[in-house]
Amino acid sequence: MTILPSFLLKKIYKKGSLRHIEEGIAFDLKNILAPGLITGINFVKINDTLYNSSVIQIIKSGAETIAEQISSENPLLVKFNEEITCVMKSGLKLQEGINNIIVELTSYDVGKVQVNLSDTI
Repeated sequence: MTILPSFLLKKIYKKGSLRHIEEGIAFDLKNILAPGLITGINFVKINDTLYNSSVIQIIKSGAETIAEQISSENPLLVKFNEEITCVMKSGLKLQEGINNIIVELTSYDVGKVQVNLSDTI
């Protein structure tokens, strides 16, 4: 796993964006680093619940993609300053207060990275 400074990785998360929506749970990311190719979204873990790529929907520029469709053969281009929404399709509700979030993805440019975050509902 590639090591990037955690303070830098945490900046891609839009603080305060964690929310319940009709389809499940959502949060937003904004690429403030550089244009890049995501070649896999391995999982999202919120508190003790692990969401694999088959239940994670990515919304970018109005287009929706299931995370398991993202691969080195079918990468997701994220431009500089572009925002994406991650939706975990689930009937589960988040706890009030602080929620811990881990996002693990693979990027063409830096390899596998894991972002550890927290946000409140």
